[in-house]
Amino acid sequence: MTFIEPAPLPEQLVRARPGFGRIIAAALGAILVIALGAAGVWVLTHQQRVSDQFTVWQFEPTATLAAYADRVTMTDEGRFLFYASRPSIESTSSFDRHCASHLEDVGILGCYVHGDRKIFLFDVTDDRLDGIEEVVAAHEMLHAAWDRMSDADREVITPLLEAEATKRADNAAFATTMEYYATAEPGERVNELHSIVGTEFSDISPELEKYYATFFSHREAVVQLHITSDAVFTERQAAIADILDQITALKTSIDGDYTSYNTGYDTLNSDITTFNTLADEGGHFTQKQFDAERDALVTRQAELDALYTSIADRVTQYDDLVAQLDALNAEVTELNESINIQPRSNGDL
Repeated sequence: MTFIEPAPLPEQLVRARPGFGRIIAAALGAILVIALGAAGVWVLTHQQRVSDQFTVWQFEPTATLAAYADRVTMTDEGRFLFYASRPSIESTSSFDRHCASHLEDVGILGCYVHGDRKIFLFDVTDDRLDGIEEVVAAHEMLHAAWDRMSDADREVITPLLEAEATKRADNAAFATTMEYYATAEPGERVNELHSIVGTEFSDISPELEKYYATFFSHREAVVQLHITSDAVFTERQAAIADILDQITALKTSIDGDYTSYNTGYDTLNSDITTFNTLADEGGHFTQKQFDAERDALVTRQAELDALYTSIADRVTQYDDLVAQLDALNAEVTELNESINIQPRSNGDL
């Protein structure tokens, strides 16, 4: 852009009463001093914001990180805090140096490192878990927001968050999550609630909804991503539980009926032997008695054979269910590895 020098005013127009120009200059100088003074006070009382602004100016988000922010509908403020935390997407080895968990069956997908005010995100490459990385990014961004929140603001938000937790006290998955944080991050309950409520709960108080609108223009988008990605696990867990119930019921019936079959056949064979002995000796049966007892033995044998066929059919069902369970377990193992849960070695069992 070319700056064009304004043409000088005619001489008669720049003449003024003595001192008028000096008065104007003095007044402008006073205003400038006041403005600079106010700015200086603001800078002194908002040093973190100033530091964040310089960080954001210098940070170059990747296309993937920008897409995360877009997909969860981060507002300008949400995106500012996200970028101020210099988020990086890491593979397993580099990620675990910053965010490793030593608790069994726990997968860490992201962390906000308070000291560095930096976000690390695990690189989830499994297409079945579409949306999970975006939810984690939003979760960690809210940690950055909490980190910068004043004590007074936290005092206002905390009871609202605890009210949401109370409403979900009977939710087993939520209770398990909070138990984990109580063990892994003692003292950070409300901090974690702040991120969980904002990214996972759809029906929250109007006060909190208004608060989270600071960070998301359509918060329901991130909640829906959470629901969709979480369903990948919950649906498989439900399927595994259902199969286990069927297997348990089948095993109980098979074991019980097989015992009855063996006992029944032992008794039947003994009765057949007795019947044959009496028949061979002759004279102990009328023809009618012979036919009736023989028919009864044949009927009992047919019933036991039918029971055995039923047992064999259920064994086939059992084997099919075990194969389905094995396939689901293999799938869950893959999914667990994709969310940074490593399979246990024999020494860990």
